[in-house]
Amino acid sequence: MEDGFRTVLKMWEIDSDRLRSDIFVPGSSERCVQRHVVEDGDGSFWVLERLFPSQHERRERIGRALSVLRDAGLPVLYYRPGPDGGFVVRENNYHWQLAPYVPGDPLPQPDFVDHPERGEALADFLIALRREGAGIREFDQEPDFDLPAYADELMDTLGTRKPELHRELAPIREALAPLFEAWGDLPRCLCHGDFHPLNVIWKGMDVAAVIDWEFAGQRPVLYDAANCLGCVGIEDPQALGNGLAPAMLGKMHGAGLLDEVSFGFLPHLLLGLRFAWMSEWLRRKDAEMQELELDYMTLLARNLESLGRMWRSRMT
Repeated sequence: MEDGFRTVLKMWEIDSDRLRSDIFVPGSSERCVQRHVVEDGDGSFWVLERLFPSQHERRERIGRALSVLRDAGLPVLYYRPGPDGGFVVRENNYHWQLAPYVPGDPLPQPDFVDHPERGEALADFLIALRREGAGIREFDQEPDFDLPAYADELMDTLGTRKPELHRELAPIREALAPLFEAWGDLPRCLCHGDFHPLNVIWKGMDVAAVIDWEFAGQRPVLYDAANCLGCVGIEDPQALGNGLAPAMLGKMHGAGLLDEVSFGFLPHLLLGLRFAWMSEWLRRKDAEMQELELDYMTLLARNLESLGRMWRSRMT
């Protein structure tokens, strides 16, 4: 192990000379500069992350929020406090975070969309997050994520750089007008911000840990549910009416999380968040996923009302 890593780990009173490059780390590798699994002298495993220069203040807020959620019993991938009690340490001119490594089971794709048990487990997490996140104030001073502005900025860029895609997306943007007009008045709560089955470490059908909290903050109350459903539907649009999706919504409904206003906009919110996914495929220059995303968004835009009716019928 590099001497620099040894010095960093000693900030958490960990002596280790074993990097475990053979162990897969779930989640997005783009969320930090580098990350490594290390094994300590007791045989425990840890994930050490070196942060980008601009990340440390927000990662500290995320660390404080996750500590509250963990203490409340939520299965979250938390960060270990450093010697000063903070969740980010500075050593060797870099900022670092350390989290326990949580083993899990592979998510079977695309079969997971057929598992109502997974939908109920995801709903249980969202129910607990709504309850326990209500008192977390770490993100109150951050600017609200403005989905209408985000979509319009993407459309403006496409108008110049990809006019054909802009034309295809224009009627989809128009279909979102009711949601975007109401955006500022929708009730908010603490949300994960990128909640979907691949950002969960699974043990069987249970949630062992929810990971990748970089987009956490105050969002419309069904933001996480909409993003999760959107990721289910792109596997197979028919899955929005079977298995995981209705099971998740049914349990959330039973817990009183689907207020009439928010639920009425849920199909629109699902569609609106696909603009962020389209932006990701464009950033990666993934032409195949861009085409798939366009087909998916077009299908959703044509079926917003029927999608809402279907969910209501499956929950009663």
